[in-house]
Formats: sequence, structure tokens, C-alpha cells
Amino acid sequence: MSVAPQGHEQHQDRTQLGHERRPHREQHDLAMSRDYRICDVQHYGGYTALSLVAGGLANRSAPGQFVMVAVPGGGSLLRRPFSLYRVDGETVGLLIEARGPGSVRLTEVDVGDTLGVAGPLGGGFDLTGVTDALLVGGGIGTAPLQYLADALTARGASVAAAFGFRDQRQTRLAGAFAIANLSVASEDGSLGRRGTVVDLLDEHEIEPWTTIFVCGPLPMIRAVQDRVKGRGRRNQASLEAHMACGSGSCHGCVIDTRGGLMRVCSEGPVFALDSVEIP
Repeated sequence: MSVAPQGHEQHQDRTQLGHERRPHREQHDLAMSRDYRICDVQHYGGYTALSLVAGGLANRSAPGQFVMVAVPGGGSLLRRPFSLYRVDGETVGLLIEARGPGSVRLTEVDVGDTLGVAGPLGGGFDLTGVTDALLVGGGIGTAPLQYLADALTARGASVAAAFGFRDQRQTRLAGAFAIANLSVASEDGSLGRRGTVVDLLDEHEIEPWTTIFVCGPLPMIRAVQDRVKGRGRRNQASLEAHMACGSGSCHGCVIDTRGGLMRVCSEGPVFALDSVEIP
């Protein structure tokens, strides 16, 4: 699928978030893989948090960006996209769900192994002027919100988070997060409030100066759009998508926005919340 030419409205949507689109060549250079050593592995049921010694990567990264990771052991041609889950000094954290054969192999690595990682890629969240933030995540879409919470807290912002999980298996993810003001909902009632993350929004006071940051599956983002319409300031959404290249070359992660078709990997993954068109 081709991408619509970038017109005035597209430019306006992006500059709302303070983004400047990277030149294609720079994005391509960042997509070149480098090897980093694993220094810590933590398992949370079917989810695994990996820490990599990656000073160069850490120094260039911002909350909301992602990396492309090569599957170890061969047999898999495409790298897998993962949000930056944590960045602490010279270590970079990734949070991985064991889904298919490739991601399962990534959850089976051990301390001392190396992974081929390309990035950081994409544009991150815009934190300019944010003093009060509500982070809303669903399932593995919660992954980039720890790094975001850490960065906002370091800037002196007030941070609250609302996470939603499908079932008891998925609630194991909650153990991977250290956010002081975190509320949780699960659809089966196994942890926190019974219901969805959208139900939790009623428990949070959203002031006119609050910025809402959302990441999760598209139906969840659509539900959040509807619930918070007209509330909050410069709300932002990080989108999940299947990616092959991570640099904008393949046009495999195109989504609809008010400004036309855009690629999640290069124009995103962060967009103005109300700019994303979800059926």
C-alpha cells in the first residue's frame, strides 16, 4: 500500500507533538543492527524483561521510540519491533511477550548472550510543558509507559497510570512496572477492578492541563478517544503495528490519520490521540 503525500494537515498533526520527521537516510542508518550484551533477564509468566548493556543506544533514545531486534539462532529473516521499556544509565530494557516462534526464542535468552538491535527508531512522546500526566495502557501496550513515567517524574511532573489486562495470564505484566500511582483493571477480575482500562478512567480526575498518553490495541485506543474527547491537553497515542523494516521503506505499517495515510514506524509510532482514524 502506498503512502499519501505529506500535505499541510499532516505536517500540522506532527508539529502538534513537537516532532520533526527524520530524513529517510538517517532513519535507514539507525536501522543498521549492532550487537549488545544481555545483563539481566526477568520473567513474568509469558512475558520477559531483558536489560542490555547499550550505552550508545541509551544516550540517543527517548520515551516512545522503539528498536528492531534480530531473533537469535537463525531461521528468521525479519527483526521484531519492541518499544523501549526502560532506559537507566547505559542499560536499555525491552519487554517481550512470547507469541510466535521468534518472540519465544527471544524470551529464552540468558545473561551474557548478545542480541542484534537496530535503533532507536521512530519519534517519541512530546514531553514539552507536561506537568500532569495520565498514562493509559492495555496488555503489552503498557511496555513504553515505564520509560515515559520515569522521564516525566525526573522532570517533576505528576504521573498517574491506568493499565488494563485481559486475564490472569496477562496480569503478570503488572509486576514489571514500578509506577507509584498505578491502578489496574482486568476483564476476568483476577487483579484490581473487574472491567477494562476505560472503566478505570472514571476514577481519575482529568484536568484541562492533564496530558493523556495512550498505548495499546486499536479498539482500546478508540474507546479512550471516545471517553476523553474534549478532556486533557495535547493527548498522545503510541500505536502498535506489524513491521518488517522499521525505517519506512516497506510501507507495511500504514494507518489512517486525519492528515492521510502515515507509517507507524517513521511518522509515528506516536501521534496526536485525536488524529488517529479508527473504524
